[in-house]
Amino acid sequence: MNNLKHRHPNNIIELDFSKFSKDDLFEVEALGKKQKLLYRWFRFERVTEPGLDQLVFYSGARGRTPYAAYRVNRHRDGRYALVNHRTGETITESRTLNSALNKLPDDFYYST
Repeated sequence: MNNLKHRHPNNIIELDFSKFSKDDLFEVEALGKKQKLLYRWFRFERVTEPGLDQLVFYSGARGRTPYAAYRVNRHRDGRYALVNHRTGETITESRTLNSALNKLPDDFYYST
């Protein structure tokens, strides 16, 4: 009987909350519309791996200034992390996509 205590059941399913929801993708569309109102181009890519879903955002002006590149990672536990895509520096971690997008630096919206 002692042997039964140490056995782990094989029917446990591990939950993976790493996928962006439809509401998250609607927020990304709204961000793109906001960029167009600011006369900036906007593009994003989605990269999906087991346990991690990423959105990479690109924004720029139609001029000589370099474009801005940031990414939002959604981890297995549902956490969001906003990261500078060029340097890999984490800017913020949050529980909602909206609060992560609110921390996008000014160079994403305006040319400096």
